[in-house]
Amino acid sequence: MTRGAATLVTSTKVLPILLSVSLFLLTACTPLFLCNARSRRSGACNHEVQPASTVFWHAGNFRALEDMSGDLVTFVQGLEHPNSGGYGKLSSTRTAHFNVFLDALFTAIEASLADGSTGDWCGVKTKARAADYAIARFYDTDSGRWFVYAYDTTPFGQGYFFINPFAKRNLIIEVPHEDFESGTKTQGARLFKALAARALVINKEHRCSDPDSSACSGETGVCGGRFRESDVAHHTANTFHLLHMRYTDMDPVTKFVQLHGFDASSRDMAEIGDGTTNDEAPDSVSVFFANHLGAYVPTPAAVHSCQQAVGDPPSGLCGASNVQARYTNNPGGDACLTFTSTYSARFLHLEQGKALRDDDPRDGWDWGDIRDALLDTWPDCNMNNGATDCSLGPQQTQYATLTCP
Repeated sequence: MTRGAATLVTSTKVLPILLSVSLFLLTACTPLFLCNARSRRSGACNHEVQPASTVFWHAGNFRALEDMSGDLVTFVQGLEHPNSGGYGKLSSTRTAHFNVFLDALFTAIEASLADGSTGDWCGVKTKARAADYAIARFYDTDSGRWFVYAYDTTPFGQGYFFINPFAKRNLIIEVPHEDFESGTKTQGARLFKALAARALVINKEHRCSDPDSSACSGETGVCGGRFRESDVAHHTANTFHLLHMRYTDMDPVTKFVQLHGFDASSRDMAEIGDGTTNDEAPDSVSVFFANHLGAYVPTPAAVHSCQQAVGDPPSGLCGASNVQARYTNNPGGDACLTFTSTYSARFLHLEQGKALRDDDPRDGWDWGDIRDALLDTWPDCNMNNGATDCSLGPQQTQYATLTCP
């Protein structure tokens, strides 16, 4: 055979192989999507990965939950926050039932993530009812993603919460004072989605609703100068705090950002604390966050960390009396009564002016500044395929609801 003939034969054999390999690579690679389009960072994301032999987490037993749908941000904006004195703190019996509900819920999530055809979601519904809660799967029509949504079915005003079973960041977004500090729940919903966070927890009852004073330590200038039992950031007998405790205890690296609002000024737009009584701690997460936030806003000097220097910032809103901060920093202490200097680097108490809570960047301030500072402070994206996909992920199918036996 001549050299030319050999070359021709080799080409006719190799080219089809090369074409087949190329086709395989094209079909094996998942499509790329622009992640967090509004973010100041660019990135690519791909489809979530689950073993080929299993059912996707949202396509199997999870469908036993009743379905709801809508734009999540709009839905959250419509949540009610009664302020008529009808609040009721948790009894010991309801506390026990709520913890059993959480046991069932997190067990089902873990099982369905491994294989969607497993997970006792009918049992979760039963446990939720015993705790006087309803639970549903909520389809966000904006992102095309499924979340868990749970809410109190009594008139006693216990909290709302949303969970992303396929979260990418080990971060909990907390909103304890909505309707008193308006706009924090909308900001929270935006951050929950933009950061692909684990959970969004929101108070139901207005913080000043209950006439009964909280026994927890600390001082306030609002609600008649005293903390109320309906103030979930300053009382522990509520589902908001129980869920916070569960996330603190389940995973020692879970982080929390708690969103607050105050009457800011041009020189005092944000005050950030780590939840401790420590006055000057240059290595505190509150200092890191404040420095990162200052890089995105027009007036960095208006951003204050409570641990940056000796003395309080202008408004003195550092969160040392916050019971969730106390618990995460010192789980073995008395979160209701005892201030703590123990530091965990897991909690941010964030007081913000309205300009940082809104969606209007024309004044140089908006919620996106908080998002980006959080990404700089806690950059880890290592849950559920997060190393290759830090977004919520592609749209999921709206499967029909299954009937429990």
